[in-house]
Amino acid sequence: MEGAYFYWISWLAWVICTFFMNKGKQRTNIAILLLLLIILSPHYIDIGNTKLNVNLIIILLFCYKELSVKTMKQQLYIFICVFTISMAYGSFQLFELFDPVWLLFDRKWMFSVILIYITLMIFKDIKSRIIGLLIGAIQGDILFGFVLSKLQFQYVIGSFVFLDVAAISAFIIIMWTGLEELFKHFDLLFQKNSKQKHG
Repeated sequence: MEGAYFYWISWLAWVICTFFMNKGKQRTNIAILLLLLIILSPHYIDIGNTKLNVNLIIILLFCYKELSVKTMKQQLYIFICVFTISMAYGSFQLFELFDPVWLLFDRKWMFSVILIYITLMIFKDIKSRIIGLLIGAIQGDILFGFVLSKLQFQYVIGSFVFLDVAAISAFIIIMWTGLEELFKHFDLLFQKNSKQKHG
């Protein structure tokens, strides 16, 4: 069922955010955002031959707000990285449209793997990874929708398939970043113990 991954991951994220994060403005904002995304996910805006999911507007506004606090240099770097992700996502969708044979397994997982790989290669911290991933994927989907509208094809920008891909990618990136931090922690402990033994 399309949208199942999105709903499961969104509810899981909301539970973790509500019950495990430290109380504060950030926790409240993330919890509200997740609930809004769950509630508004079936709603679309008609733009010519295309439909745009309301969630994409909310996600973009939230991500751009988070970007606004970064320095101009950081914003420029993120913009270039986001452009790379957008082009990759849009290009892979065009490849799928014109030559679907190259899809070796489930398209949700294949698109997720591509997005995860690119995001992990160009971003280092968790916040930049999630923001870059979401903006890049959304802009890539909008780009693909724009191309199809020029060809007079109907397309749903931000469909449940897209939301599944975005949710899977974000979830795996969060888990991967958590494992990186865990390994760093163990590495520091190991180095500390080695120094104590040799000191």
